[in-house]
Amino acid sequence: MMFGLILLVIVAYYMFNSSNAGGSCCMNHKSQEHTSLDILNDRYAHGEINREEYLERKHELSGQK
Repeated sequence: MMFGLILLVIVAYYMFNSSNAGGSCCMNHKSQEHTSLDILNDRYAHGEINREEYLERKHELSGQK
């Protein structure tokens, strides 16, 4: 019984260790970078800013004045 438990721990250790060898999570989540425009779109979608403010800031971020 004890041998089986030790074997299970060793196998689990190697499974998780080998999947993290590249420095990523075992679920292979990729970090998402949010651009300024993504954040602006989210704020507008959540109602934090109105349409006029959204359009003004969008033009400023895109370099159009």
